[in-house]
Amino acid sequence: MQMEALSAVAQAIRQAMKLNPEVFVDIAQSTNGLYLALTVVALAGISETIGQSLILFVNRLRPRRFVPAVLIGVISYIIGYLLWTTSVFIVVRYIFQVPAAWVTIASVVGLAYAPQVLAFFELTPYFGNAFGILLSLWTMVAVIVAIVAGLGLPLGQAVFAASLGWLLLQVVRRTVGIPVNSAWKWFRTHAIGNRLQYAPDDLPKLRRHAASWFKQDYGAPVGNSHRDDKAT
Repeated sequence: MQMEALSAVAQAIRQAMKLNPEVFVDIAQSTNGLYLALTVVALAGISETIGQSLILFVNRLRPRRFVPAVLIGVISYIIGYLLWTTSVFIVVRYIFQVPAAWVTIASVVGLAYAPQVLAFFELTPYFGNAFGILLSLWTMVAVIVAIVAGLGLPLGQAVFAASLGWLLLQVVRRTVGIPVNSAWKWFRTHAIGNRLQYAPDDLPKLRRHAASWFKQDYGAPVGNSHRDDKAT
């Protein structure tokens, strides 16, 4: 039974990556669609956390701190997905007056995160940044296809809903999300056990100069990182 469930998830992810409209129709009509969507988003969150694990290495995080760091990354990723889903719901329900349930929108949008399951490739030096941009565009197209197929909106409205939903998400993050983000950073620092010298925003630069960083920085003491390790 478990193998059948895993096979179904893998098949849904493959079809979503191929932008097959039928898989989004199926998940919109399925009573278990939300569970499948959350599974895909969780896998995508784990993959992206692995793709950003370079941050954990350059901050010389102890192995026992990796699990909390990964869990925090996945939770943060799921929160972002829920915010984008809610933003799309607001646009679809209140601007286009389409009586779509939040669960249905969450199901199709969550499955559209399927390309992000490949986010661990962002760990690749030099090519990671370009691949990350490709995944973002791929995911946006998948969300548009999901809205067209799963909710029955015309293409123009689907593009508007996905784009405006994403913009609303950015507005929320930069307004009411600021104190929440500060509290989240405090929690992450205490859960991981030491203050991060490098943040996820530093990833593009670290990927471009991975070789020089590894040679010059990783092999020699950096700042207070050793003292931080001892403190943890």
